[in-house]
Amino acid sequence: MHHDSGALTALFSAANIVIVAGYIAVPFLVLPYLPLTRLVTGCAAGFFAGCAGSHGWMAFGMTHQPGGWLTFWTIWHVVQAACTWGFILGFRHMLKEAQGRRHGGRR
Repeated sequence: MHHDSGALTALFSAANIVIVAGYIAVPFLVLPYLPLTRLVTGCAAGFFAGCAGSHGWMAFGMTHQPGGWLTFWTIWHVVQAACTWGFILGFRHMLKEAQGRRHGGRR
């Protein structure tokens, strides 16, 4: 079976560019409407920026070669992982507190 790797690569890049645009849009189009603390908003923005960077990297075909780029992207993903869970756990905590207030202090 013959595969057109050029078309597949173009599709992969286009999909990642669309994903990048989505990740960049969330902090501007979604986060302002959520009742988040500054810390949680910062973690969320870091998470979405990290996702955009990762997918931008995939879209433009950087390789996993040892050296500076591998070190940079490893650090990038560690920070992204921290922001991801900072956002998820912080937002969950805030939602649980709001739910408790809505139910008269009951959780």
